[in-house]
Amino acid sequence: VRIWNEVLSVKCPKLKMSKEIMSSLMGKNKAQFTDEFFVGVKKDEADSLINEIFAHEQEYLIEHGANMYEGVMETLKELKKDYALAIVSNCQTGYLNAFLTHYGLKDFFTDTECAGSSPLSKGENIKRLLERNGFEKAIYVGDTKSDENASKEAQLPFVYASYGFGEVDDYIAKINS
Repeated sequence: VRIWNEVLSVKCPKLKMSKEIMSSLMGKNKAQFTDEFFVGVKKDEADSLINEIFAHEQEYLIEHGANMYEGVMETLKELKKDYALAIVSNCQTGYLNAFLTHYGLKDFFTDTECAGSSPLSKGENIKRLLERNGFEKAIYVGDTKSDENASKEAQLPFVYASYGFGEVDDYIAKINS
């Protein structure tokens, strides 16, 4: 939110990001972010703004990280003992790498795919990652309606991380923390 407002205050002072707005946009891809946040801003100007914001976010993430939920590192260590872990996200190119680099998490994940690197839907990106790695059995863990929908599209069981950013209806298990 801070990075967004730093850029917006100079480039588009009529707009302001808040924690509530950012939370409502979590799980959405760049096009959805742009369409929903930059209402009334010309498309080329909105695209330029979001690209600049994303570049600043990545620089910030590499240096400072972000808020990570308590227990994530310990959970990943345990899961990695018995399972291959991968990430499919609607984030922009470079965002995952910046986050994983800051926290030293790259070695926990076999592969990653993000919307910024692929024109495919999140569900198709899940399928692509599964095929690329030869995964025959998988579950998808997520916290938004778009995660639930992508899981259905990829025909995977969905595990709901209820402590995250969204509300979902259909899941096989629920994680509360």
